[in-house]
Amino acid sequence: MTTDTITLAFELAALRQVREPQTVVVDARRWAQNVGLVSTDSCAAYVFSAEHLIRRDFQVAPTTSDFQHLSSRFTTERHVLVGAAPDRPDYLPQHHWEYFALADAASAASWELDNEATTSRKQVTSWLARVFRSQG
Repeated sequence: MTTDTITLAFELAALRQVREPQTVVVDARRWAQNVGLVSTDSCAAYVFSAEHLIRRDFQVAPTTSDFQHLSSRFTTERHVLVGAAPDRPDYLPQHHWEYFALADAASAASWELDNEATTSRKQVTSWLARVFRSQG
């Protein structure tokens, strides 16, 4: 077991691809001191967090300056971003930050990814819930 201290950031797009986002974040909190979200849409990140009961220590935009600020704010030994893309994003600073594609991180941590059928079912269920709320 490693004794490294870790700050872990998830791209919102990556968390949307896992079967149980809350379970993934709770699992990550067992070994990461700080866990947060990265999104260009702060409102969408807030709604997603509330909908899935995700406690986050921070939320940032995907910019180099925001990640540099996080590096200085959270002085952990490692800073890790889990993202939706297979390759390291351009906004992630080379210094202080590691990148893991969701597929690799999910495989290593035994997180289940959503399949298309589950995603479609969730979208229909969400749409129906909105329709029935607006009628009630």
